[in-house]
Amino acid sequence: MLRVSNLFGRAVRETGQAIDRLGLTIAGNEIFKDTYSRHRPVMNLFDRRPVIAAGVFVAPNASVIGKVLLLNHVSIWYGAVLRGDNSGIKVGHMSNIQDRAVINTVESLESGFPSDVDIGDYVTVGHGALLTSCTVGNRVLIGQGSIIQEGSEIGSNSMIAAGAVVLPGTAVPSGQLWAGNPAVYIRDLSEEEIAGLEKSAAAYDRLGKEHAEEFLPYGTVYQAAEKL
Repeated sequence: MLRVSNLFGRAVRETGQAIDRLGLTIAGNEIFKDTYSRHRPVMNLFDRRPVIAAGVFVAPNASVIGKVLLLNHVSIWYGAVLRGDNSGIKVGHMSNIQDRAVINTVESLESGFPSDVDIGDYVTVGHGALLTSCTVGNRVLIGQGSIIQEGSEIGSNSMIAAGAVVLPGTAVPSGQLWAGNPAVYIRDLSEEEIAGLEKSAAAYDRLGKEHAEEFLPYGTVYQAAEKL
């Protein structure tokens, strides 16, 4: 029923837009042909709605879609995509999803465990990384371009090297560095490296606040622009 009402409402809106544009054309005003981006950084998917806590930065060209929970002081950077359509996504306190990273989900796992993405606190997901229906503990670095496949579990205080591929169902113990394709154990992290994971995430929170000051909050101004 919800889908039907959404489709009907969209049809009515588009019909109104068409009539409005016809009137403008007749009046000799074709301003509606000017390019205007309707990209929405935060978007519902029918009854699946993002929930965003205080102090969160979502870049204007990022995409947070569907059942996504962003806790306090999360930053979602330029071009990143969080697509909570099949299952849910949670990003913990002070974590950051960097430029062009993609987080998505599958409908179910063969193991029978939940197919959500659960990212803990003080996690850094590097540029261009891909995470699918996995669990990431607290204070973790997911390196640039790495792939964490469905059903994987990354323990707290750990690091996945850039370009690594963690195969489905892999469990990475806490406090370890994994690298390679497929990813394998390399060594244990030092106390200094583990402490640096939290400091790195906090630095991205501060940087996110600077970027947030440049942009107005997202809203529905695009709907008013359609009337021009």
